[in-house]
Amino acid sequence: MRRFKCIVSYDGSNYIGWQSQNKNNSIQEIIEGVIKRVSNEEVNAVAAGRTDAKVHAYGQVFHFDTTFYLDANRWRMAINGYLPKDIFLRSVEEVDDNFHARFSVKEKQYDYLINLGEYDVCNVNYMYQCRHKLDIEKMKEASLYLIGVHDFSSFCANSIEKFPNQVREVKEIRFTVEKNTLRLSYIGKGFLRYMVRMLTATLIEVGRGRLEPVQVKEMLEARSKDVCRLNAEPQGLYLMRIDYDTK
Repeated sequence: MRRFKCIVSYDGSNYIGWQSQNKNNSIQEIIEGVIKRVSNEEVNAVAAGRTDAKVHAYGQVFHFDTTFYLDANRWRMAINGYLPKDIFLRSVEEVDDNFHARFSVKEKQYDYLINLGEYDVCNVNYMYQCRHKLDIEKMKEASLYLIGVHDFSSFCANSIEKFPNQVREVKEIRFTVEKNTLRLSYIGKGFLRYMVRMLTATLIEVGRGRLEPVQVKEMLEARSKDVCRLNAEPQGLYLMRIDYDTK
């Protein structure tokens, strides 16, 4: 049995997300179907993490195991030959079985894009169209409360019963303005479900003046599922990169 590590990019606009849900419209199902078409083997594409419906990826990572004889470069060409135009394998490499796309992760980066300019119909599926002026300096001030190791129960959709440990480390939140686009970059080892989108929605509320920065600290410390009902639109979110330990 051989294991291959793959980096895949996709436009999530037309999909229900990464994870297979027996609806034939997930990224995972499409990739697994193509691999089966090439090799005539049933495989499981194990990803570094799930992305939800309409969320995009530039650097999603998955691995699969196979006994089929193709080398890494031929796998890449064969799979890309059958994938739809909105999914593309950027790289394929053979790795040993100690590598695991999910459990070997060292660091992830998610970016959220916000259009600060005029409503742009051409980018409706690729960034959040903000109709309000944002105070970015106040957003930066609020983001500082989120840096470090915290219990993010207030800012995720995971249930306490199923996921009692909701402590995560956010290493950095970067703010970059490129013309009329605000890019929020979240860097950490792992993120809970909807965590980046809920944090983004909260920071947007701060930017609009509807929350004060210190209230973000209070929401975080509350560790309550009732304090944040906000969830930024999925199309602004991108899984940018995943780094692994090289041991």
